[in-house]
Amino acid sequence: MKLNRSSKRRGLKVGIVVVLVSGFIFFFSISQENKTLAQMTKNYQLSDTYKQESLLDRARFVTERDGAVDIVVLGSSVTFGKGATEEQPVWGNLMEANLNETDGIKARVVNHGYNGYSTADLISKNKVEAVIKDKPDIILFELCLINNNRHPQNDINQTKADIQWIMDTFSEQLPETLVILQTANPTIYNNVFLEQGKVTYEQYNVEIAEYVKEQQWPFIDTYRLLLAKMYDQNIFPADVLSDHVHPNGEGYQMWFELLKDRLDMPVKMLH
Repeated sequence: MKLNRSSKRRGLKVGIVVVLVSGFIFFFSISQENKTLAQMTKNYQLSDTYKQESLLDRARFVTERDGAVDIVVLGSSVTFGKGATEEQPVWGNLMEANLNETDGIKARVVNHGYNGYSTADLISKNKVEAVIKDKPDIILFELCLINNNRHPQNDINQTKADIQWIMDTFSEQLPETLVILQTANPTIYNNVFLEQGKVTYEQYNVEIAEYVKEQQWPFIDTYRLLLAKMYDQNIFPADVLSDHVHPNGEGYQMWFELLKDRLDMPVKMLH
């Protein structure tokens, strides 16, 4: 009887030791994996590639590290895709398809576009927090200027403060996330003073673009670039709109082509 009790005690001790050793090995392996990922990130940030990093470079690095890169597109209805069709999708969908056809990249694009939203709406309705919960590796932030400019027109200085708050929040909550800002498409109201508006959509875009450049944030001036492309091709904004404001399939295709031309451009040159 004593022998049986002694054996049970020894067995219990052995079992406890096995559990402790197994737990130590598990947590050690997790710790080592985290250290490896951190070291990979540190090594990448010290590399020549990082010094000239493009969106494609970041996408390849994260794909190699995690198996896929998570990208959020944030903005208004022209990010959501109003006016797009299944045959001619919004620019974010076109970008996802293109990235997944690129060697070394597997991409998932999550759409955080909201019809009628201004920058103030993104903040007050907790859409910035929703992006943070997704923990994306890359964010393309369309600045909602179509809505900031209309019904009613938001004060430009408040819009600057909104953008600054959003970018500060991303910097604090997602310090390793690459954030690229962009304006939106031209509309038929480019040079029109809307009711109670103090500036035109054109003037709104110019001033906000100057502000963003002053902050040295990665920036694609989609509005200006699309206008230049339309001028070169003798196209009017109405030709690539589904209504007075939102692009049609052709308009979204033009938008994506501008992005595609800049996917391999060093981020620090985006301005």
